[in-house]
Amino acid sequence: MAEKSTAYTKTVLILVAGILLGFVAGFALANNINQKEQDKLRAELTAQKSGGAKKSAQSGSGAQPATGDDAEFPTLTAEQLENAVTKADESPGDVELQKKVGQALYVYAWQTGNASILSDVARILKRAHEADPKDYKTTVMAGDACFLLTRAGDPKQLVEARKLYETALASDPDDVVVRTSFGLTYFYDQPSNPQRAIREFRRALQKDPRHELPLQSIAAALIETEGIEEAQKRLDELEKVNSSNAQLATLRAQLEQKRNASKDKP
Repeated sequence: MAEKSTAYTKTVLILVAGILLGFVAGFALANNINQKEQDKLRAELTAQKSGGAKKSAQSGSGAQPATGDDAEFPTLTAEQLENAVTKADESPGDVELQKKVGQALYVYAWQTGNASILSDVARILKRAHEADPKDYKTTVMAGDACFLLTRAGDPKQLVEARKLYETALASDPDDVVVRTSFGLTYFYDQPSNPQRAIREFRRALQKDPRHELPLQSIAAALIETEGIEEAQKRLDELEKVNSSNAQLATLRAQLEQKRNASKDKP
């Protein structure tokens, strides 16, 4: 039961953490790159978003605006997505094109829930990073794409994500979100290394004690390591920061289970 509880905690957190990775960004993506028709793609990935499932891509013969909050966000056909990837692959030396396509498709994948393009997104973004390793935004997004591929079932990408986050942190060690993401690569490693993850979460919280993502992450890691008292403290802090945090109730339930299990030990 305890193993099942721990696995569930990880499943819940990785869903949220994936969405929280990154930052507010806006990009222009060629709706049909060969014809250079631009459609502005907007995304807002913030620490206040819940971990709900992303909407599926709409079908159709051409780009259509998505409904709801993303009314100006176009939906691309499989052919249009393939054209974008092909265009980037045909011009690997065009660094700006690699960045533009990779970053835009990364945002598109999250806004539409289209995980099928993540491997292409990661490959293009890593190519852009290798060509211009000082581009901070590209480095972070390449790391994020690799992290999400891990969630999709490719554990080898976790090491790639860690390397990219480490590179980004060498440039900006005070980036709280990237520091937390770096820690999460240890938390979701096989085997998990929650103590190493907690060390990174603490560093993030030293920079911003009220940041929702590291608070939630350290609480989950502490629950796993049976740091019950501090986990309780961190969850209380998380509630003060955002009482509507989507995973707060679940984490409290997991903490209570861990507390009860510790009482039953001889």
